[in-house]
Amino acid sequence: MGNLLRYGFFPFALVATPLTVHLLLQQGLHIALATYIPIAVLGMAYLATEHLIPYRREWNTPVGDVGNDMLSGGIAYVLLPRLLSPVYWAALAGATAWLAQLAGGGVWPGHWPLWAQLILLLLAGDAGRYWGHRLAHEVPLLWRFHAVHHSPSRLWFFNAVRQHPVDKAWFMATELLVPILLGVSGEVLSLYLAVTAVCGFAQHTNADLRLGPLYWFFNVVEMHRWHHSQKIEESDHNYGNNLIVYDRLFGTCYHPEARGEQRGVGPLGLMNPDYPKHYWGQFMAPFRRGNLDKATVDAKPPTGEVEVKPADG
Repeated sequence: MGNLLRYGFFPFALVATPLTVHLLLQQGLHIALATYIPIAVLGMAYLATEHLIPYRREWNTPVGDVGNDMLSGGIAYVLLPRLLSPVYWAALAGATAWLAQLAGGGVWPGHWPLWAQLILLLLAGDAGRYWGHRLAHEVPLLWRFHAVHHSPSRLWFFNAVRQHPVDKAWFMATELLVPILLGVSGEVLSLYLAVTAVCGFAQHTNADLRLGPLYWFFNVVEMHRWHHSQKIEESDHNYGNNLIVYDRLFGTCYHPEARGEQRGVGPLGLMNPDYPKHYWGQFMAPFRRGNLDKATVDAKPPTGEVEVKPADG
């Protein structure tokens, strides 16, 4: 059972989740319900798998972070989109119509099969998100907001949604603005969100999942764990949202396990010992004076790596 989950969970979820969304839409269910009900079920499956085959058992113990993750996710992924959607969609609708008029029709290839449009959106969305994410690490102002996402000291599936609202808005714009302007349909966006949920939860899960050849394409599990390392030379890599293809193309892919190195990521999070732990403190941190770099003059450097010792379930 353990090996079945390790090797089969991610590919099964990658196919089953968007397929379920598609079937629910075909049955006439509202697009929001058809999208988020399967994602909620997916989250529960990840949570169960983390306890059945944990990567590190100690990461299954909350450290006062569950409330922060829940509140951050609720504001960034539920409240913020609802507040912004009237103005956001009105502006996009006008711009999309203008582009379509210039092009003499729709720009997005809506006549393609859904699976082909989904692959195109994955490639287009990740192209924008790669550079948006990379800039969030390289531009100090953007990093101040992105640091919230790098603050956890452990990984579990739900801190995928720990994000400052400004950081979330930046990522939404870099990832989906162009495809929406080109006229991508709501159904394709729903399928894309389903795939993004599978990959986002897999990036942060504490489940000991194995991908094998899929690591050539997807930036999840062990590859994304390195992105949360305290060490800048490790964490400033693997920027892809779902895919690793742009990291491979632009030389920012970091995957020691593929080179046969028997080690796991060391301490996670920010080196700044004074960084706030609760939501309001993290919300206000980017607006306050102070150094939010990972390496600070007051912080002690992390020591060593951790040998990989998966906990069998």
